[in-house]
Amino acid sequence: MTQAVSYKNTNVSLNEEEKNGKLVKGMVLGAVIGGALAMLDSNTRQKVASNTKSMKDSTMEMVGQVKNDPSGVKNDLQDRMKSAVTILKEAINDAQNLYEKVNDDIVGQVNQVKEGSTEILSSAKEATSDLKDIGGKVKEAGEEVMDENNNQSSGNMNSDSTSNNSTRFNSSTSERNDSKIPGQLGS
Repeated sequence: MTQAVSYKNTNVSLNEEEKNGKLVKGMVLGAVIGGALAMLDSNTRQKVASNTKSMKDSTMEMVGQVKNDPSGVKNDLQDRMKSAVTILKEAINDAQNLYEKVNDDIVGQVNQVKEGSTEILSSAKEATSDLKDIGGKVKEAGEEVMDENNNQSSGNMNSDSTSNNSTRFNSSTSERNDSKIPGQLGS
């Protein structure tokens, strides 16, 4: 029974390998056909030929230099690498300095603005509270004035009614006086 299981696993892996092999073959065949079709264009053929020739020339030149002076090519390559490393270190230092400058200057200013705006907001809230208090006092004063005016109006009405009463009283007294017989003094 164990042999049958391993045989089945072997068949599965062989099928996968066959599929992968077919895929690779198809990709290579497609690339070859695509390249052949691209070569039908004369401009493409000229570009490929010139690029191939320049790559061949530069490769041959490098090979020739390495054959003639291997230590010189090695030293030249090391010098270029050291120079590139130095330039990269300077760029990193510049980037760090810029970051610190931005962090100190801009972030510091942003924090100052934030603190200032917090203070302004706090002052505005206090001013709003004070304005409400002032508004309440103005309203209270207005009510006092209105109450005083109402009291004075009532007082005027009372004094008007008193004067009206006294006028009535005086007129009724004068009527009484008129009704008296002349020569008689009041009883």
